[in-house]
Amino acid sequence: MLSALRSRVRAARDSSFLRPVVARVDRIWWARVIRRADIVDLDYVRAQTGRKLSEAAAVRRYVRGGFRDGFRLSPLFVDSAVGDHLPEAWRVPALYAYLVADPRGLQVSPLWDAQVYGERHPDAWDAPGGPVGHAWRRREEHSLPYGPAAEPAGPGWAELSPVIARAAHRARVGGEVAATPGRIPLERELILALGPDEWDVDESLAEAVLFAEHEAHGVAVAVLDDRAEDWVLASLMAASNPRVRVSRRRHDDPARALSELVSGSTAEVVVLRGPNETLTAIDAGALADRVEAEPIGTAVAPVWRDGDGTIAALGAGAAGRLLAGHPLEDIAALGTDRLLEVPALAGLTVAVRRADITSDLEGADAASRLGDRALIALDLETRTRSTAPRADLDGIRSAVSDRHSPGTDDVLRRAGWEPVDEGPWPRIRRPRRTVVREDGTEVPVLRWALRTATPVGPRAEGWGDTHFARALAAALRRQGQEVVIDSYAARTRPTRHLDDVTVALRGPEPLEASPFGVSLLWVISHPDEITRADVAGFDRVFAASAPWARAAGTELGVDITPLLQCTDATRFRPVGRERGDDILFVGTARGILRPSVVEPIRAGIPVTVIGPDWRGWIPASRIRATGVSNDELPALYESAGVVLNDHWPAMQRHGFIGNRLFDVVAAGGRAISDRVEGIDAVFGGAVATYDTVPELIEMLSGDRDAVFPDAATLTAVSERIRAEHSFDARARTLLDAALRAVPTRSLGVSDSAARLAE
Repeated sequence: MLSALRSRVRAARDSSFLRPVVARVDRIWWARVIRRADIVDLDYVRAQTGRKLSEAAAVRRYVRGGFRDGFRLSPLFVDSAVGDHLPEAWRVPALYAYLVADPRGLQVSPLWDAQVYGERHPDAWDAPGGPVGHAWRRREEHSLPYGPAAEPAGPGWAELSPVIARAAHRARVGGEVAATPGRIPLERELILALGPDEWDVDESLAEAVLFAEHEAHGVAVAVLDDRAEDWVLASLMAASNPRVRVSRRRHDDPARALSELVSGSTAEVVVLRGPNETLTAIDAGALADRVEAEPIGTAVAPVWRDGDGTIAALGAGAAGRLLAGHPLEDIAALGTDRLLEVPALAGLTVAVRRADITSDLEGADAASRLGDRALIALDLETRTRSTAPRADLDGIRSAVSDRHSPGTDDVLRRAGWEPVDEGPWPRIRRPRRTVVREDGTEVPVLRWALRTATPVGPRAEGWGDTHFARALAAALRRQGQEVVIDSYAARTRPTRHLDDVTVALRGPEPLEASPFGVSLLWVISHPDEITRADVAGFDRVFAASAPWARAAGTELGVDITPLLQCTDATRFRPVGRERGDDILFVGTARGILRPSVVEPIRAGIPVTVIGPDWRGWIPASRIRATGVSNDELPALYESAGVVLNDHWPAMQRHGFIGNRLFDVVAAGGRAISDRVEGIDAVFGGAVATYDTVPELIEMLSGDRDAVFPDAATLTAVSERIRAEHSFDARARTLLDAALRAVPTRSLGVSDSAARLAE
């Protein structure tokens, strides 16, 4: 009933006539829910606005758009910390979305763990406002919760309240705040700059809080942006932990802000983290470990990744940042050593003994001038969340000239590259290599780039394209090939000329043919968006649908070869798990009412759901987890009574069979799916199909064993899927296509490709 009502309300919002009325009703309802939770801090509100507002006025301001402008109602609740985990948080105030959701599994602030708090206070789950409301109403007696244990902060509420108000006032009126010198002797201090582009401040502060939990560790934070909430949170950290120091500085000189914090540090080892970068507390500690294990004068930096997922720097040499613009996979050629000596470091993220910092930090590559010996921790990394700043070439060259260290060419050769005299920069190539295939034929080792539509970072783990590309890469490597994977942001990286073959795995975003080497296009989804321009320039075009390949080939004027989606047969295979009786669905809600899940649950059928953003669509009791490791899927599929599946409308209409069905059957499982042309022929009964919701409910309500073939038939189908529709089979097809196509393309600088062209 509730889901149906929400669907009608969403439809009303799409009506230009009803939209203003619905928006007004929404705001009234949001305000009512928030006021009933009784969690508004009026002193905090007044400090932000400079005006004395009533609770009703403050809530109205928040729901009328203040939530988008950084206006906040409670220091215990950080909108951005919870927004991505709640349905429609992009449209509704995050605080409202939290108050109407089940608070279990939701974090609300980087400064305290709401889940641990709920476990310690079980009555908080059902209290008005959940753990936030429960903690707020206990503040006078118990202070605010703080840290990963959510214990009461050391200072009481009477001390914290003016800290919050002063910080919010300072953020409103502007002005810098100098850091206080350290007063407590420390073994290590994490010193970080929060830059103006820091779109995930919550993660950065949460890691800082975790680092400072150790009694010998401290944290110093330079806030370089004008967001009021960031300064309030940093000030709360400093008030709650005596080993935390903070400063508020201009945002155009992060090196100077870090240098100020270093000058006041008492730590033996400092770990610097540049603005808008990721660095976990564990990795910061590991960097400090490496420095302490090395002689005096040694500085250690992690691998530095750029915002597009490529390497921003693997240290630096006289010509600039090493391996800048290369895919991360190019580190593999360096072997299994954890530390790599380089001419100098790059960027601002580095661990070093404080005594080895003998001058002020200056420039975007201030780390290049630290220490007499520069090491890269190859198993640790930091990533710039936006774009790495332009290199400070003069500073790097000056630093390299002042020390005895390995040369740039030495590092590049260790990474498997050799110089060439002409071509695009960097002028390097892989040496000529060959491999013998299973059939005894000798073929060159080509460098493959798999281009995807995936984002960078943790969000990519929720994309099916991410795991598809990794499985294909592994299969090509089993063919003896070298493979790198590019995110969508890296599709035009400056090192494309080093690739012999590019495979564009076409999903929701367009991917152009590469001007270098061989270009193959594999359309695996969103077929309704493909135009003539999207297939132009490719040597071969493949599609995961036979009927669409025939029709689109004629329409677009190109030959399109059917190449269905597939499974990783090295992982998805039966191991004898007993089949249960549960009905399983794994996937996202997609922000829509997915009938294959919602309708059976409405009919009283106990579907178990694993996936994000289902809150509000189905009862919380039906959600087993918001996510699952890809490594756990084979066991889930084999042991489930049946796995539910459906397709995007365009994929269903054009005959694109999703790879989940290949995975389920390869693992020895059974699936029920909406009907797509070709499913019956491919899966031979291991996938039952339906055309209407009543058909689906009838299948699930009756004897489900009667819907599928006997065990022997299912075993035979599973074996055939693993043999004919594996990533290894697809890799062989793509390799054959590339070998035939190489002589017809303009070439990059790969010696392997040049040999084929002879």
